[in-house]
Amino acid sequence: MDKLKSLMIFMRSAQYGSFSEAARQLGMAPSAVSRAVLRLEDELGVRLLQRTTRSLTLTENGDRFYERCQQIINDLEEAELEVKQSQSIPIGTLRLDLSFVFGKMHIAPALLRFAAQYPELHLNVSFNDRLIDLIEKGIDATVRIGISSDSSLIMHHLATARYITCASPQYLAQYGTPTKPTELLQHRCVNFIYPQTGREPNWKFEQDGKLIDLCVDSYLRFDNSEVILEAVIQGAGVVQFPKFIAAKAIARGDLQPILQSYATQVGLPIAVLYPQKRYLPAKVRVFVEFMTELTAALKRVDVVD
Repeated sequence: MDKLKSLMIFMRSAQYGSFSEAARQLGMAPSAVSRAVLRLEDELGVRLLQRTTRSLTLTENGDRFYERCQQIINDLEEAELEVKQSQSIPIGTLRLDLSFVFGKMHIAPALLRFAAQYPELHLNVSFNDRLIDLIEKGIDATVRIGISSDSSLIMHHLATARYITCASPQYLAQYGTPTKPTELLQHRCVNFIYPQTGREPNWKFEQDGKLIDLCVDSYLRFDNSEVILEAVIQGAGVVQFPKFIAAKAIARGDLQPILQSYATQVGLPIAVLYPQKRYLPAKVRVFVEFMTELTAALKRVDVVD
């Protein structure tokens, strides 16, 4: 018989002072209750209950054992309550891994509000663009730009990051504003290098419903989007990257969108991902809700679509 069940039978027998009443409360036969207590005594090598024709009483050893059993049951009930609360109340430590630039620019500034809303939560936040094993690293949720191929993860789509082509007003004043994508081949272009491959992406445009995949001759290449952003603001040249990177600079007038009639509807999905679990912890659920509200606000100001 399960050890925990044996302890419960012993405790009920001691509480009610009767095998018959303990059996009635537990939905068992009195003989089964009596045998369970006897087996427990045999395992321990001590007598726990003193039997008489009318009642049961704890022996000295039984009294000490009962107190320890009560402590075990209390700890178990407390653990069960804590686990149940974690499914309904956001508590504990929420470990997040955020896409570097999007996380730094748009999520991090809002995390203080999120933390204030859930004071029982402790946040551990890391920023990077590498695909990691969430379970191995103990990460509860991650926000990524692009689709994860990991079928073991749940992906909750939030928004789409569209591409935008832009340059600083001073660059355009000096070199002119291109009116069609092919004119970019005569312009000073700044591009991104993927750290994992060392390759740079082609720029994407659309004309008459057809996708144009343009290989630009970039004279400056960086593997950091924030460095690219600052360089282009300073007049380094033309850039194409996700709109959420350039949105604040465009709003300030530091950058000017170009070739908007050729803008493509192709974009990168922004999603929050988390390990598949039968019961979603409340801390993950409220973070998904927070990200849904945050990206909805970003859509309203044309940062993402």
